Amino acid sequence: MQKQVPENEAAFPCVVDFKPGFFLSWVLYRLFKRAQLDKSAVEELRQLHRQGTVVYAMKYRGQLDFLLYHFRFRIARIPYPKMAFDLNMSLVLPFSRLFRIIRYQIRYFLKNGHPPSPYETGFFQRNMEQGVTSIISLVDPKSFSRRFIHEEKDNLSFLVEYQENANRPIYMVPLLVLYKKTPEKEFSRFFDIFFGYKDNPGTLRKIVLFFRHNRRAVIDFGQPLDLKAFIEARKPGETLEGSVSVIRRELINRIDQQKRIILGPVMKSRQQVKEIVLTDPEVDQTIKEMSAGKRKSLKKYRKKASEYFDEIAADYNFAYIQFFQIALRWFWKKLFEGIDVRDNEISALRESARKGVLIYVPSHKSHIDYLVLNYILLEHHMHVPRVAAGKNLAFWPMGHMFRKSGAFFIRRTFQGARLYAKIFSRYIKALLAENHPLEFFIEGGRSRSGKLILPKVGFLSILMDAFREGYCEDLFFVPVSINYDRILEEKSYIRELSGQKKEKETFRQMVKARQFLKKKYGKIYIRYAPAISLREYLQFVASPEQPLHRELGLDIIRSINRVSLVTPISLVAAAILARHGKRFTQLQLTETATIILDALERRNVPVAPTLSDPKNAIQDALTILVQWKVLTMVEATGPEEQAYYNADEEKKMELAYYKNSIIHFLVPRSFVAISLLAAKENVLSKGEIVREYDFLRNLFRKEFVLEKNQQTEAGATSVLQEFCDEGLIIPGEDGASFTITRLGLDRLPLWSNQIKGFVESYWVSGRALLEETGKRAKKTERLKNMKNLGLKYRK
Repeated sequence: MQKQVPENEAAFPCVVDFKPGFFLSWVLYRLFKRAQLDKSAVEELRQLHRQGTVVYAMKYRGQLDFLLYHFRFRIARIPYPKMAFDLNMSLVLPFSRLFRIIRYQIRYFLKNGHPPSPYETGFFQRNMEQGVTSIISLVDPKSFSRRFIHEEKDNLSFLVEYQENANRPIYMVPLLVLYKKTPEKEFSRFFDIFFGYKDNPGTLRKIVLFFRHNRRAVIDFGQPLDLKAFIEARKPGETLEGSVSVIRRELINRIDQQKRIILGPVMKSRQQVKEIVLTDPEVDQTIKEMSAGKRKSLKKYRKKASEYFDEIAADYNFAYIQFFQIALRWFWKKLFEGIDVRDNEISALRESARKGVLIYVPSHKSHIDYLVLNYILLEHHMHVPRVAAGKNLAFWPMGHMFRKSGAFFIRRTFQGARLYAKIFSRYIKALLAENHPLEFFIEGGRSRSGKLILPKVGFLSILMDAFREGYCEDLFFVPVSINYDRILEEKSYIRELSGQKKEKETFRQMVKARQFLKKKYGKIYIRYAPAISLREYLQFVASPEQPLHRELGLDIIRSINRVSLVTPISLVAAAILARHGKRFTQLQLTETATIILDALERRNVPVAPTLSDPKNAIQDALTILVQWKVLTMVEATGPEEQAYYNADEEKKMELAYYKNSIIHFLVPRSFVAISLLAAKENVLSKGEIVREYDFLRNLFRKEFVLEKNQQTEAGATSVLQEFCDEGLIIPGEDGASFTITRLGLDRLPLWSNQIKGFVESYWVSGRALLEETGKRAKKTERLKNMKNLGLKYRK
């Protein structure tokens, strides 16, 4: 419960603790209710209020800011500041209270010969003892003058002195309000002289900002500072003034950190970045080496270097970000049934952003991956990253819009482009030096199969080189899993997997894509894995079996896999392809899907929230697949019959795509199931099973990225124990052999069939290679032969 300032104690105009009348309440509610709060911090604030006294800290003093915090927090039912240190709120106080304050001040002056001070009279002391929530400003010319010239006590000095003698802890919570998310620039404009700078706007500018942008105002909270713990940990012999200075700098730093998380770093102009990159000594040396000392060639290569920069570099303009945010808000509602994301994962992102540069590394299934990821960051008040986009997306007009939204463009290969590679590398280092968050797709291109593919580590090696060369303090790689109930590019992927040539991205394709707006594509699921600190990774990683950048790339893929969700669609697809083809009932499918789900949940695999009710989730998934015409349903013709479903051969490729989004969870069980079923004897030795497991792991080592503990004997042993627990196999008395049970004969094919398509593809490929005669075939011809052979066996 919020502590109230006693009526007889409200003798100074720095307390706002009255209930406004009906009209004033209505006005204030309308003004302040739309300011957005960081919802993830709400519960933490309530917890801090229960444990101690909350004191908010704003960077600059301001009556309007205090009123905003007071009434907005009051509306949200979180600890709201009632007392403002060194702030005169006379203009908003009720006349009756103002009259009492003036009367008290006159009496005190007549009695003591000087105006009363809330510090000397013990006013602040008594209210802190009562646990009243308050607010202070950290940068204030008047306060600085008092403590520096007149050696008087200021708000922070008082709080430190009070905390030294108090048992109840004070929690200092840095506060920040932003009316616009436009990034700050290095240069100032002329009217800043008259209206105040953006970091500390003048009164007029603040009023204009508030009334123009109060609906988009964002209130954010910095990392709370436990004043009691901070004081206890200070250096022996440190003076009060020294402690206060350290605490003030720390709180200001935390506010500035939050500001950078939302607005991004202070921006240099594109021309400034261009000059930094092109005048770099290493770039200049490369140009001179390529020109071989010839003046004409030197001019040619410098011009070429300038053209390369223009080809690569983003041209960030926040107006385009705002346009995309509005357009995408409509787009998601039109196409999807929602975006599933966790607030606690966003909070963890903010924590990592305070420590270093964020590098987002999402899975790549669709062209809209970077749109949905950046949209979510914007909605959660985080600065959007600069995105590495393929040069194929630089077509007009989307290329222009993407570039203005923060995309920079990268060629598929740097082979034979020495100067281009040098310019690109130096541009990335320039972005990191300015602490710009980045985003790149470690798979290189979109996955056509639905599963993650082996990492392309060229861009990753550039980032690691930049860190080693000191362009940034630390890099935090944020693996992100983006899953869709249904992918927008589904039909084009199926065409490509059937052997047709990939269509080049054009504006005409974008216009044709309006047909998507007529359909619903289910939900989008976003999960953020814990960020990987590059500094810590380099310190603690064991001696890698392969180059470090490749090892890190694989660890990022594993992290994405770990947080990928099992969705109802992917679960149903896995069940259908493993056990059901034609003519199956909902009851049969539910039984199979439940077996798979139970096994995954025992491994603590993350599942979609809807799967907390598996029966209804599976029924909904079936309904959706029928609507999408992936399945056909035949209604029951009699009271004793059930409706049944069919999966056409042509549609199984679509089901395989969604099943493959969770294939990494199923692969170890598939390997062991195949090893068990392939044996000729009823009793199998553990050594034989492990050898078969190891053979399959090596065969598919470039197909599936397994967890490190699944790449050894321990991986097979773990699955064998699970199969024993499920009653599929029985261990021998010596523990070194196993016998398949009747239940195992029924259910092991369910697991072995999960990678049946991959096994068949490898078999067809091997068969095609064996049938080659004479001269070695070219790659295109060889792939054509494999495709034709596969179609032949499929028939």
